[in-house]
Amino acid sequence: MIQLENISVKYGKTVALHPVSLDIKDSQFTVLLGSSGAGKSTFLRCLNLMNPLESGNIRVSGFEGSWEKRALQILRRETGMIFQQHQLIERQTALQNVLMGRLGYHSFFRTLFPLSKAEQELGLQCLKRVGLLDKALCRVDELSGGQQQRVGIARVLAQKPKTILADEPVASLDPATADKVLNLIHTICKEDGISAVVSLHQVDLAKKYGDRIIGLAAGRVVFDGQPDELSERQVEALYQNRLVDSEFARSGQLMNIPVPFVS
Repeated sequence: MIQLENISVKYGKTVALHPVSLDIKDSQFTVLLGSSGAGKSTFLRCLNLMNPLESGNIRVSGFEGSWEKRALQILRRETGMIFQQHQLIERQTALQNVLMGRLGYHSFFRTLFPLSKAEQELGLQCLKRVGLLDKALCRVDELSGGQQQRVGIARVLAQKPKTILADEPVASLDPATADKVLNLIHTICKEDGISAVVSLHQVDLAKKYGDRIIGLAAGRVVFDGQPDELSERQVEALYQNRLVDSEFARSGQLMNIPVPFVS
């Protein structure tokens, strides 16, 4: 269970995320929708405390919001992150990149030596699961964009996370590849009982894969409901980065308070 209690974030004097309280159930596949600058990345990065909070408390997989170093290490070890630009080391092999997901389990000095045979076998299993076992010894820069993103997914699997956060994971991919990659993430999360929070721009993919959609505009949660409850007029409002008029809403947390655009 992920629980947010009145959390907010500021960058200088700019409010990037206005106070929000909500719960995300275990194993739920939650999609964040909204235009660029709406607060999706800020929302995501609150969940592993990569962004300092202006106010509020957060609980993720038993983590109680402590800023103590050891507690943060455990939170981030158990929270996998998938990035838009893959964040891989291109000169290294796919397997070497996947094994980066194990570093959080070891001290700095232990990471200077080769990982155990068991962990290397785990890395190979993770590559097999994303359909890239035959690419284990290939340099990442020899792979396509879709293959690189699958390496990123395998790296997250190697962490054995309880939660996966994905920040625009298919934004740089063509539509067919984007659907395949998101289907892979969705399938893994459902099979392993992993909670996922994924930010997207593609409304069709959000409705296809999301158990729940949270819409953000100008740093506020303006829609919170099931995919079939999101109307075309609400989508239009989201992508104009304005608040959704309650006249158009059928359910969820909706507000109608004018706020400035958050860049």
